[in-house]
Amino acid sequence: MTKSEKYSQVEEPYPLPDTMQAVLLSGVGMENLRLEKVPVPDCGPHQLLARVDAAIACASDNKLIDQGADHPFIYGWDVCKYPVIIGHEGAVTAVKVGENLRAGYRVGQRFAAQPAIPSGPYHHRERYRNNAEGISKVAMGYTLPGLFAEYVLITEEALDNDCLLPLPEEKTPYFGTALTEPLSCVIAAQQRTVHILKESLSAPRNAQLGLKKGGRVLSVGAGPMGLMHLEVAMSYRPELIVVSEPLPNRLKRAKRLFEDKAGKLGIAFLCIPPEKLEQVITTQTKGMGFDDIIVAVGNAKLQEKSFDYLAPGGVTNLFGGTRSGESLIQVDARRIHYDGVSVVGSSGSDPSDVAQVLEMMAAGIIDPGNYIVKCGGLDSAIALIQALRERKIDGKGVIYPHTKVPLIDIQGWNGEKEREFLESHLVSG
Repeated sequence: MTKSEKYSQVEEPYPLPDTMQAVLLSGVGMENLRLEKVPVPDCGPHQLLARVDAAIACASDNKLIDQGADHPFIYGWDVCKYPVIIGHEGAVTAVKVGENLRAGYRVGQRFAAQPAIPSGPYHHRERYRNNAEGISKVAMGYTLPGLFAEYVLITEEALDNDCLLPLPEEKTPYFGTALTEPLSCVIAAQQRTVHILKESLSAPRNAQLGLKKGGRVLSVGAGPMGLMHLEVAMSYRPELIVVSEPLPNRLKRAKRLFEDKAGKLGIAFLCIPPEKLEQVITTQTKGMGFDDIIVAVGNAKLQEKSFDYLAPGGVTNLFGGTRSGESLIQVDARRIHYDGVSVVGSSGSDPSDVAQVLEMMAAGIIDPGNYIVKCGGLDSAIALIQALRERKIDGKGVIYPHTKVPLIDIQGWNGEKEREFLESHLVSG
């Protein structure tokens, strides 16, 4: 049996070490982020202990590092006094099941995590501002144990709110499972869109959730999240998708990843710099504009401008979050009144969105390998977070906590390449 095969076959009793490595934040700033050895947590009767198989770095991790107790999900928790393990996008395997959960969970079961949990905290309420009064959402990788660690304690908050989702397809690679969180945010955002449709003039109006089928889509921005929007948008089968992006390397990547797939689905697919957008509206939409616009960048000027490109009844989705103090935009009320255009936005997702991503991956509708550009062991997690901080990575990076290897560039990542990586670099089973 190979190392990777042995790693994948988790059975009870699972041999747990006494200590593990984890990335701890013990103050504000990168200088307070360290890889440290800590005790492996034990699980209570209503908790699970899980092995972390893959963890994805997110730009939101840097917001936590910079804000500490002032972060909205920390609620005054003193990270200097009570350090937290960060990381909220990951794939896990149960290695120990609390005695009161054994009817519903088993050792060896694989899960995707929905890190943002609609619940107040069950434990350590005294560590929060006002003893956690009024808190209605907590999150893994913030005040709940995070995923940049070899093992993670899955607490009652996640289990009671269905935020630990079993995989519908065991063949889903670890990195794909870890990517369900950012992809679920894309699913949630696109399902916020509402189109009012009529089959005929005399038929009643019907509301359709999601992008308009057979419609025209504009995606503003082709960064990592913009690329995810493109692949999910294809599932609605629009007739046209236009990608507007100023960086040539991003345009080339979008074209390389999705042009052939769009063609097979019968979708016209164009990747253009912003200065050609007006021309494309004239030639490709006959001057009508777009039914759906996704602004996947946090730029208020681009958000404001997107209304000019909407067709009558069109919807613009403000996906990218703007900075505080730079978020005000002006909208022509006549367009809303006479053309029926609208605007939506969202932040985060819920377990149903994660479940949908898992199903789309299992069906081959989403290829998670499109988004991974770096990988490494837990010893390179801080380097990956720093690369995100300095915008030296244009994509997602995955950390395999039970390997030890420097951060490396990768392309076309898939399950087979993941198995080969684990075979070469696993340091524990």
